[in-house]
Amino acid sequence: MKKWLLPLLALFAVIGIMQPVQTSAETAFYTKTAVTHKDGTTTQPYMTNEQMTVQLDWTYDEAVPAVFTLPDTFKVNENIEKELTTKEGKTIGTLTVNAATNAVTAVFEDAESGVSGTTAIPVSFNQEKVTKAGSYSVAFPTGETITLTVTDTAAGAIKVVALDADTKVKLAGSVFTVVNESGKVVASLTTNSAGEASVPNLGFGTYTVTQTAAPDGYAVPVDPWKVELNTVLVTKEILHKKATGLTGALNITAVEKSTTTPIVGAEFELKTESGLFSKKVVTDEKGKVSLTGLSYGTYILTQTKTDTDYVLPADSWTITIGRQTPIEQKIENTLVNAYGALTVTLTDSSSSTVLKGAEYSLYDEAKKLVSKVVTNDKGVASFTNLKAGSYTLEETDAPDGYTRSTDKTAVTIKSGETVEVKLENTKTAAASSSSTTTTAAGTLPQTGDESSMMYMFGGVLLAGGTLLLMRKGKRA
Repeated sequence: MKKWLLPLLALFAVIGIMQPVQTSAETAFYTKTAVTHKDGTTTQPYMTNEQMTVQLDWTYDEAVPAVFTLPDTFKVNENIEKELTTKEGKTIGTLTVNAATNAVTAVFEDAESGVSGTTAIPVSFNQEKVTKAGSYSVAFPTGETITLTVTDTAAGAIKVVALDADTKVKLAGSVFTVVNESGKVVASLTTNSAGEASVPNLGFGTYTVTQTAAPDGYAVPVDPWKVELNTVLVTKEILHKKATGLTGALNITAVEKSTTTPIVGAEFELKTESGLFSKKVVTDEKGKVSLTGLSYGTYILTQTKTDTDYVLPADSWTITIGRQTPIEQKIENTLVNAYGALTVTLTDSSSSTVLKGAEYSLYDEAKKLVSKVVTNDKGVASFTNLKAGSYTLEETDAPDGYTRSTDKTAVTIKSGETVEVKLENTKTAAASSSSTTTTAAGTLPQTGDESSMMYMFGGVLLAGGTLLLMRKGKRA
């Protein structure tokens, strides 16, 4: 063997021996990896669009930790920088996560050997890798290979169960409001005879459940509950305590202004003057919602959401609860477009040609003239900004060459709507071109016609001349 080959082999051997030691030292900082739902549980399955966390256990041994790269099964949605704290709660450095590379980097500032802790990194599935439901095996740098069952189901349900705190008897008539992370009320629940109520088809995430009403004799809890929806069904048991002291109730009715039309889905918030008590409720299909078990005192009621057709009121209402009989509060919302409109289209009755220049007058229920409009080049007369109500439409001037219609058209205007009316006109009949009267015997002259008299006189002379000639002929 050549002399130069032995040193080279020895060098390769040293590199081969050192490399595993170096890798071991770099990954020794991270000791264990786990994948959990957002609430920390590991119940299978996981959803394709679910927000999860990767839990990393670590122990510091004075060596500089290597960068921990998350498997490409997962995706970090944004860059993260957070404190690195021990299990005792002491901050010893920072931890950063690079969204582009899925890289986790720990930097220590003041740490002693042997300290340990756990850090949670929010992740979701990489849609390029997790393309459909199924089982996925994920290998981590810490040595674990975790099999995840993934389903396409993107929604779950929340069920609340109302129970007597002492007897555990199920209670009917408890009312709850469910609010999502964006602050939107997604459901209003009332427990049935079995003490249960549920809302299905909710996207995974964090929800706030607030009790707004309780059965007679029970108090309404002040504090809401946070519910992490991360599986097909999450059940929340609500314990009801007997009411102590005097309580009252508030009934809210939301309607369109000046009507009895209910507003569905109007959201209200009731607070104490101190702000320590706060409840959000949403109106049902009748535009109604109730809060019970309210301690005597003064509250501030504010409408926080309304239907898109209405203007959200800027006012707040002071509510005083001082009796057991429910307080009735009616809230009116004004339409975004509180007026209606009317368009009249006029055409020729025989040719359907649009007619310009017809004047139409619109009268209200008191027969008072509201407006006059003339049809344009397109044969259209438009009446705008009309209050809701009943009107009468009349044609008060016809286009040239047409007969004015004497018909009156009843029109009902609704707020935010445009009523379209199509009308027709007929041409005026042509005047007679002859002033004579024709009979079966011919045409007779009318009295006072000078030309006719001359013709008659000429005829008499002609007849006389003829008679004279006839007499002379006989004599000859």
